[in-house]
This record gives sequence, structure tokens and C-alpha cells, in this order.
Amino acid sequence: MTAPRILVWFWTGGGGGSQFAAQLAHRLALRFGADNVALSMREDDPTVATARDFGVRVRTAAITSSRHKPLASAAGLLKASGVLADHARDTDVVIAAMNFAIAAPLAAGLSKPLVYCAHDPVPHPGDYESGMQRLTQGALLHRADAVVGHSTFAVDALRRAGVPEHKLHMAPLASVFPPAQTLEVRVAKPVRLLFLGRMINYKGTDILANALPLVGGRNDWCLTIAGHGPALTPELVSRLSQPQVESIKAGWLSEAEIADLFARHDVLLAPYRSASQSGVIAQAMAAGLPCVVTPVGGLVEQIGAGGGGWISEAATPVAFAAALTDALDDDTNRKTKAEGAIALARAAWDAPHWDWLERDWRRTKFGG
Repeated sequence: MTAPRILVWFWTGGGGGSQFAAQLAHRLALRFGADNVALSMREDDPTVATARDFGVRVRTAAITSSRHKPLASAAGLLKASGVLADHARDTDVVIAAMNFAIAAPLAAGLSKPLVYCAHDPVPHPGDYESGMQRLTQGALLHRADAVVGHSTFAVDALRRAGVPEHKLHMAPLASVFPPAQTLEVRVAKPVRLLFLGRMINYKGTDILANALPLVGGRNDWCLTIAGHGPALTPELVSRLSQPQVESIKAGWLSEAEIADLFARHDVLLAPYRSASQSGVIAQAMAAGLPCVVTPVGGLVEQIGAGGGGWISEAATPVAFAAALTDALDDDTNRKTKAEGAIALARAAWDAPHWDWLERDWRRTKFGG
């Protein structure tokens, strides 16, 4: 069967969604051939350069698509619709890599079969504009010919929400992040810890702030905090500023900066209160960093039920501090967990998680 011609589509100004879209396009190009995959991004998205470095064919859109500019985004819908139609003209399937400001109205008018990557079945507590997220995702789920969840937890939740079984597919986030070819595990002290990502309350910033003093009497660890978001308030920064916290970098991070952070650290911290899965965890494990996680959503699944990290007994400061203590106490175990993390990442990368696109794209549910 001839491979499908695929357009990966994501129009925002950067961040985790753009990183996922670029990595997805790269993964599909390796699977189906570079000539069969293109990526549509906003022209001012800094991830465009990264995607081109991957060798992905990028089509750029000079449009406004931002939740911070709803009126300008709505006013430009007609132009945006024309740009999307042009980008999708020679493709068989369009993959919406994530929900974004004008995805739902544009998808409604799209003449091509649509695959929608539903990263979160419902908004997380404290997430932005949760009502609008529910409304637009509902429209995308209804319009999509296929829906991808990125953990069995997410797929089960989508199923319970009424997404028909024939639409559902599972492809873990780890399936699009290429794992490191080699792994060198540093077992020296101090253990270099990393807390990275979009700083919103559900990421457990307060859990971390309350857990750190419980391991504060030790001098065998150091921590870097890096990311951007409303939860990283001056008050929280003050609480996080333990003597062992070497850096708190508040702001948007480039791909190169993220890669450098993974290279310079040993263990990722994920004290989340809520999660379907985590892109940061997927990236960390691909770099060989084991993770300390809370038992919420799909996080336990992501780290192989502990094969690639440590699981706290609850999403509380005391439980998270206990799991972190376990990670600090045993250098041999930390090496085993790092090897487990990279093994899980390689298994996800090698598995045929996206092969169904080739099998299904000609079927009725993909538009006949």
C-alpha cells in the first residue's frame, strides 16, 4: 500500500506543543518517508528552525492564532482557512498535533481526513481557560476521523468520555522523542536534580516547595528549576530558594537549552497533582534521566511502573520527599533506574505505534 501523505498541523508561537509537533513530523518522516510528511507551523514559531534542522519540510503560516488575542484570531479565520487549505492540498491526512486557539473552527471546514492528538481528556485543575478548552476539544473530538491518546490512562478517559472505539489509538509521547544512542550514568555526588516545564499549579510547584525542606539537611543534592508559567510567582520562588537550589530560570527555553539541561542533570522531578502524561518525562527518559513522579494519571505508566524512576506513595510533600530520598540514597539503584529509563524510551521509539496510519487512511472512517 502506498504510504499516506501527511500534514502535521500546529499553529502557536512555540512551547511544548510546537516541540511535540516537530518531533512527530520527524518521526513520521522517518517511518513514511520525508517526501510524504510536511509540517505546518506559524512563521514566528521558534521551533520552525528546529524542525528544519531535522530535515522536515516546513510550511509556514503568517496568521494570528493566540488565546491571548482572541479578537484578532477570530477576525483572521477566513485567511487562516485559506492558508490551511493550501498547506493541506497535496496531502491525504491532516494531524492536529494539539488543541490551539483556532484549531476547532478551522478543522470544521477542513476537507481532508483529520487525526487529533488529544493530550488531555479534560483540562487540569488550575489550567487556563478550562471552559474554552472543553468546548473546543469537544468540537475537535467530534470532527476527528481518528483520535490519539498518549497513554492508556488518557485513552481510557477518552473512551469514558464517549469517543467511539473505532476512532481511538494509543501512541505514547516517548514514541516521538529519539532516545540517546549511548548512555553514561554519573554516580558522583551531589545528585543533580531538575524541575522543568510549564509552571502551572497542577504541576505540583507547591508540593515541591514543601518537600524540599524535608531533604534540606542533606548536602548531597542540587536542583535547577527552569520554565515559565503563572505558578512561578515571587512568593513561590522565595519558598523554593533552598541553599541547594543552584538556579531558578523563569522563562521560555529553546530546544538547545532544554537539551543542555538534560545533559547536565541526573534525575528529573515531577511532583504533579494531575497529569495524563508528561512531555518533559518523555524527553528526560529519552536522554537517560530517571524520574521521581507522583502516582497520578499516566505518570506511573510512563516510567514503567518504577523501572525508569521512583514513585511517591501520594501526591503530597511528605511522600514526594520520601521518594526523593530513595533516589538520593542508592547510587547503584539510580544507575539501574537510568538504564531502565533509556530502555523504556528505546522500546517506545522502536514500537509500531504510528503504523495504523498506513493501514487505516484509505478506510471509510478516513474519508473513503
